[in-house]
This record gives sequence, C-alpha cells and structure tokens, in this order.
Amino acid sequence: MRALKTALALSLVFAAACGGDAIAPAKPKAPPVASASASALPSASASSSAVVIADLPPPGEPKSIAPAKVVSLDTKSPARALAIVSKKLPIVYARIVVRAGEASSILARDPKGSKAGIAGLTAQLLKEGGAGAWTGPQLADKIDALGTELSVDVEANRVTFGLAVTSDKLAQAFELLGAVVTKPRFDAGEFGKLKGRQLDKLRQAQKGSGAWMARIALNRELYGDGSPYGVLDATEATVSNVELADVKAFYAKTYVASNMLLVLAGDVDEVEAQRLAQGTFAKVSTAAAPSLTFAAPPARSGLGTRLILVTKPDAKQADILVARFGIPRADPRWPALALAVQVLGGGMAGRLFVDVREKRSLAYSTYGSARELSQGPMPVIAYAGTQHAMVRQSIDGLLENLRWISGERPITEGELAIARQSLETGFVYRLETIGSVASLAIDKDTLGLPGADVYEYVAQYRKALHEATLGAVRVEAKDVLTPTDVVIVVAGDPSLAPTLAKLGDVRVVDPEKGFVTTSTVPKAP
Repeated sequence: MRALKTALALSLVFAAACGGDAIAPAKPKAPPVASASASALPSASASSSAVVIADLPPPGEPKSIAPAKVVSLDTKSPARALAIVSKKLPIVYARIVVRAGEASSILARDPKGSKAGIAGLTAQLLKEGGAGAWTGPQLADKIDALGTELSVDVEANRVTFGLAVTSDKLAQAFELLGAVVTKPRFDAGEFGKLKGRQLDKLRQAQKGSGAWMARIALNRELYGDGSPYGVLDATEATVSNVELADVKAFYAKTYVASNMLLVLAGDVDEVEAQRLAQGTFAKVSTAAAPSLTFAAPPARSGLGTRLILVTKPDAKQADILVARFGIPRADPRWPALALAVQVLGGGMAGRLFVDVREKRSLAYSTYGSARELSQGPMPVIAYAGTQHAMVRQSIDGLLENLRWISGERPITEGELAIARQSLETGFVYRLETIGSVASLAIDKDTLGLPGADVYEYVAQYRKALHEATLGAVRVEAKDVLTPTDVVIVVAGDPSLAPTLAKLGDVRVVDPEKGFVTTSTVPKAP
C-alpha cells in the first residue's frame, strides 16, 4: 500500500446529471441505465422518423432516502466545515477541499508563460513531499499503518484530499491529513522527481493520447487562452515552466482558510468533529482568497462550424468531439437539459449508442455529456472514437443525431421515461453510502447548488426530474443540442485534413509544439 492511490483529474469532467472529468467521464454520477432495451434508432435513410422503444415496465416511485444528520461546524476561522453524522458503520470519511483546482493555475502565469499544471503538481507535492514532522516516506508509513490510503483528486475548480478510517483511528488519521494540507515541507528532491514523472507522462500523452489532445484543443477553442477554463490542461511546455518557488507561491496564495471546506462523514461525534476542525484550521492563513476572472466565453453565434485537426501522425484511430455551449449549471432548467443529454448519449439506451455504435457501426465508443463547472455556461459534447477510415461518417452520425433530437425526431415519452429512471437511479446509488453523500455535498458546495444541505439539494433535483415535462425537455434539446455554431475537434492522422475540409476550413494544430496552429486547410469545393 506504499504506492498510495492518487486520482489526478487534469482533465475535463463530463457528466450528464450531477457533477464530474475526461473524454470518458472520469467521475460518472449515474450507474449504467436500468434498462437498455431500446430498439435501434432508424438510420438516415430510414423512412420512419420515430424512435421506437421496446415495452418497458413503468418507472417505480422514487425510493425514499433516510438522511443522515448534517451539521455546520464552527471552525473559528474563515474555513467552513460540515459533519454528516451516520452511526450505521464504524467508518469516517474525512475530506479537505481547497478551491485551488486547475482553473487556479492561471494565477501563476507570468512573463515566462503559462504554468498550467501547477495546481496538480502542488497537490501531489503536498502528499508525497512530507508534512509537519514527517518526511514523505514516514508519512506514507503512518498512513499505511492505519489501514487507509490518502487520495488526492484535482479537478477544474477544486482539489480534494481524503481518507477513510475506522472511527477509533480518526484522531490519528486526521492529524496526518491536516498536516498534509496545512504543514507541507516542500521537499526539493521530491519536487524534482514528481516534476520529472509528470513531464514523462505528458510527453507520452502528446504522442499517443488522442482523447487528451482533443480535450485540450477543445478547451482553448471554446474559452480562449486567457480564461481559467481555457488552460485547464498541462502540457510539457507549461509544466517545464514550473519551479519549486512557483509552487510555494501558489500554495501561499490559494491554500488559505477562506478557500477551504472540511467534510467529516460517518461515525463521528459532533463535538469531536468541531474540535478537529478548529485544531486543523487554527494556524491556516486568513488572507483573502484570490479571485478568478471568468469572462463570458467568446461570442460564437453566427460563426458556423469550426474544425480543428490535432495531428497524431500514423494514428489508426481518431477521437472526435462535437461541442457547443449550453446553460450554467445553477440554471433551474438544468434538470431538463440533463434529461435531454441522457436521451442523446447516456448509456446503452442513448441514441448515439443505439445508432452510431450499434446500428451503423461507425464508432467503437460514443456518448453525449454535459460538463459541470462552477462558472458560466457548460459545454455539451457528443463524442465518438472511431477508425481512421470512418471519421467523416462518424462526424455525420453525430451531427445527424444532434439535428434529429433538436427537432426532426424529437424526444419521445418512452425515451424520457428511460432517461428519468436512469438519472433517478444515479442519485439513489450516490446516497447509499456515507462516503458518496460526502462527495455529493462537496459537489453541491463547489458548484453553488441550491438547498439548505445535500439532502435538500437532492430532493429538489429529484423533484425537478419528475416534474420536467416532455415539452420542457424538447425545448432544451432544441436550444442546446442543435448542431449550429459547433466546434468539431478531431485528433488523428494529418492525412485527415482533406476529408475534414469538405465540411469547412480546417485549422491544424500540433500537440508537440504547444498546440500552436501549424496550417489552415481551406474548405474544399
């Protein structure tokens, strides 16, 4: 267990319902759909325009949820803390959340250029570089002796440090967790090794990961290089810019009490939880948290289809993203949009799976998803992973399904029932364990979602799912999923340029040169 498990989410988190990272969703918020018995969607040449759904049992009544007790704790500092008390099992989940995710990397930018990736390097160094009185190896030994693992999860808007222990070991474990976040040693030797490993990973990704390439190009096209969301992903060049002094400065600026949230969930006493919270944050900086400027995304209306080819020489397969902006996550229309996206590409009953993958065999993987961020409108994305020879047909398939669902072949009552049941089941699964409840509480806090506590938020969301009418869901499909003014990113062999040029001008970018534009191929006659 010395090799502690770490989840560095240096990527976009895509999820259709309530939170979540990556080309394949890194943190799925719903399990596979309860039923996948939808029949195949008619192809473009089919005479029928209706989506035929096999007979399904009607969705059951929403499962009742017995909430745990949620208590706000007084930390005697600007930091916030929650206790979610459940005595069912003698286990406690401890999480310290810092609003210093990859979007915050823009705060470290200087005349040398972007330092995207510094948030992930900082979080990893806190874990591996030692804390308080302990070196990195000593800290690992102590955590291992408690029978647990320290996780570090870096996302766009936050970093989460967490562990789970039996309640009798909470005080010991929390001392270690608190030291990692508030008393880092910033060991120079560990930083050098960590930076070297990260650069090796990025060099490999720049040559081999089409999903990674497509994601970075899409971020930059949607948001622009000056936006915190436009530079979420590290590259070899940006990580090379990061020095230990930069990490120390970034930590001092962002790891302040007002940027922190503590969640203790499980078999924990309220008085003990408050004592732990106050002890942890007693000496954390009370300086004001830095503010990030999230300007509105560049106006895209009327620009038509934009095509980007990210070169991956000699690739036999390609990754395709078709994206456009939707609505902010906190918008009350979100549940209706989540249902529409679920019909489009959520699981095996989604239209993309049924048509593009199963019926027409255009792609080996395909789905639709809506990304969830704390600021601004959220991107809605249709994805396909396919063979080099099938790229054009796969793009056509994605665009056709967007056009169908947004108007030509509107969502049916049967599809809506399946989508509603799937998203509903996802919430039930997320509330079955106290650890999942803690994660959902963190999502609620980070995204600024409504409700007095996590359970009230879930109740409101479930109610909205059940009350969303077919008309409302169709409206969101029409407004958000229509394939106009879309960005199409393809990561694949450079020889794809002439094929893509039949759809419009193609901007060719090179991931091994910092994603700079190397050429533009004009639209073919």
